[in-house]
Amino acid sequence: MRSCREGPRQCKSTALVVTLLALSVLPGRDGLFAAGNGTRGPGVRSPAELTQQGFKPLFDGKSLAGWNVKPWHEGHWVARDGVIDYDGKAKAKPAGDATLWTKDKFGDFVLYVEWRLPAKPEMKPQPIVLFNGDFLMQEENPRQRVTRLRLDAGDSGILMRGILNCQANIWSQELGSGEINGYRTNPKMPQEVRRACIPVKKADRPLGEWNVFEITLRADRMTVVLNSEKVIDAARLPDLPPTGPIGLQHHGDPVQFRQIFIKPLP
Repeated sequence: MRSCREGPRQCKSTALVVTLLALSVLPGRDGLFAAGNGTRGPGVRSPAELTQQGFKPLFDGKSLAGWNVKPWHEGHWVARDGVIDYDGKAKAKPAGDATLWTKDKFGDFVLYVEWRLPAKPEMKPQPIVLFNGDFLMQEENPRQRVTRLRLDAGDSGILMRGILNCQANIWSQELGSGEINGYRTNPKMPQEVRRACIPVKKADRPLGEWNVFEITLRADRMTVVLNSEKVIDAARLPDLPPTGPIGLQHHGDPVQFRQIFIKPLP
């Protein structure tokens, strides 16, 4: 930074502006700057707004109190600067145990959570999903998926009712986040169930930026709004448990979460 030659008052003003700009882009700064450029992103709400609307925090911004932290989570799932930061490297057998679950169980609710995939994107092969939920397979080898190279920053998800199948997917693929992967990929499910689990559009922000999920789960119906865009509309999820904990999914990739709030539904 250049030295300040305009006098003490001007120096103070410049320092204040610099400080405010720095604070505005801190990862946990009120959850308001999901766009990553200092502007309020679509769908973002402040803790005060969420509290006024009847939401309660699942993450206090300082610790993992309220979360079922296992020995193998320690040093990998870390709370700092208002963010739950996961490096993707927790080791557990089975691997699903590396997922971080709440201690409490929840039935019907609206869940608000901000998330991002912080890893540097790399070109990786990604599968192609058809309208019916199936993967596009090679004609010459029907067991091999057709893939295309796309920028990829990783994979995670929000798990609900204590099971992997009830998941709002977080990933880098063209299909878009919010997809209900466990039901979409289950060939035993009716076609109308599988199709309803495919996002109607890709509403993800650019890789590395903060996104906002608002997930409504009532009985066996799940709706996902991503960055103010409804991507899943009341998808029916057969045989869903009535209650269960909420999980932040381990998928072997870095992922960050902040501003996790829940509003139980009557």
